[in-house]
Amino acid sequence: MTTILAVYTFSMLLILSELIFPSALMGLVGVGGLTGSIIWAWRVEGWPTGLSLLVIAIVLVPAAIVRAARNLTLRTRLDGSGADPAPGLHPGMEGTAATPLRPTGIALLNGQRMDVLTNGEPVDRGEQVRVVSVEGNRVVVAPVERRTA
Repeated sequence: MTTILAVYTFSMLLILSELIFPSALMGLVGVGGLTGSIIWAWRVEGWPTGLSLLVIAIVLVPAAIVRAARNLTLRTRLDGSGADPAPGLHPGMEGTAATPLRPTGIALLNGQRMDVLTNGEPVDRGEQVRVVSVEGNRVVVAPVERRTA
């Protein structure tokens, strides 16, 4: 009986190790060993022992696989949104183009250098720009209209 239980236990470990080291070889050997140990127990020890090992295998193997798979997967969910490009950045803020914006470049907004995008109109270096929209890490700016007296 000790040998039967050793083969049975080793076969279960092979099946569970298939989750960590997927190759199908350990899983197939484990299923074969599990089946063989149940048949062996049925013939040598009698039907109560064989049936007990069969019921344990039917209940324990799926439960162990589910538990092991749960421990292998990531439980935290990521919301998919990136970090704020700059705290306090909102439409209507004004800054200065640090590089030419054709249509992308760098602007000084709220004292920070930010990658920005225009709606297509080129903006020269040093011109005043106004934030039009902020969507995730995409900051859209437009040149500030200069009023002449």
